[in-house]
Amino acid sequence: MEKINQLKKSIQQLSEADAKTMLLLTLINEQSRDSMLQFLLQQAEERDLSKVQTVHIVFGHSPGGSLKAAFRHTDYAKTEEIIVMPGNFSVGPLKDVHTWGGIEARFQWLEERYVMDDDGLIIFEREMKAAVEKIKNIPPHQEIMIWTCQNAHEQIGLRLVLAMLEQKINDIYVLDTFQLFHELYTLPQLAEDNYPRSTGEVSTENLLYFYEQSQGRPLKKALRESLCKEGLNLLMDDYHCIHTWQYHELWGNNNEDREDDFIIACARRLQEEQEEVHYQVAARLIGEVLGHMEELREVEWIEYRLRQLIQQGVFSYQGELQGMLHYKVKLAEMQ
Repeated sequence: MEKINQLKKSIQQLSEADAKTMLLLTLINEQSRDSMLQFLLQQAEERDLSKVQTVHIVFGHSPGGSLKAAFRHTDYAKTEEIIVMPGNFSVGPLKDVHTWGGIEARFQWLEERYVMDDDGLIIFEREMKAAVEKIKNIPPHQEIMIWTCQNAHEQIGLRLVLAMLEQKINDIYVLDTFQLFHELYTLPQLAEDNYPRSTGEVSTENLLYFYEQSQGRPLKKALRESLCKEGLNLLMDDYHCIHTWQYHELWGNNNEDREDDFIIACARRLQEEQEEVHYQVAARLIGEVLGHMEELREVEWIEYRLRQLIQQGVFSYQGELQGMLHYKVKLAEMQ
């Protein structure tokens, strides 16, 4: 009975995405059942929330998974909790995203533009609601570590979280992975290349190293209040849906086609490299765009803009527009 209760406790703490992954692996390979049980029982023993000393807040599944992996075989697995806020805040409405109504409005906006398999956006919406509730319910004795980087997505996340924590008395620390990377490593070429663009690009080893080397003081009151005020303004903004990070400042606009010229330029460069111009899988172009653009965007956003350019006649295509692996594109001007 004790093991059953431990399993229930561990399963309740799983995100919907993690639970679905575990179920799939078990169905595919029955031999994985024992390892799954062992993992869940271990998690139940390790995740005694009364022993949590520090709550880490990260923005996106990639850095969230990396941070969990970084702590997995350390004592931090017992003393740290990780809250993952899904998605990318640089695109989409932010008004009232600290409330269920605001979250639902945000994901409705995304649903009108994104093509995602299965119930991806529904899962993200549920995870967002769960993350917001966890942040609001952080006990006053726990320290809070917010992980960020020099991009609009994570800088917005930092400000939104500080707005949600406005009435909290907890000590709050901010760990900027871009700044720490270049403080701890002398690599000027990477700084010029704007690396790392996001916390998700940092290795698990470096995340652990950064955390252990960051012996800074809590966020100063004046800076905390200033960033919190910016976050409150974002939560009241019912107009700006596209954000960029330039000159260490957030810039908002409502120009959805701002990346279109860059998408076209990447397509032209790829096609000029071909001996004979031919259609190429949309995913290839989208990967090229994401790999070279300065701003951090989601795959789904670039794919949405590509479909808009197809509708405008800028690109021709072959296949079905039901996902970037299901169709190929070519610039109409290079027919």
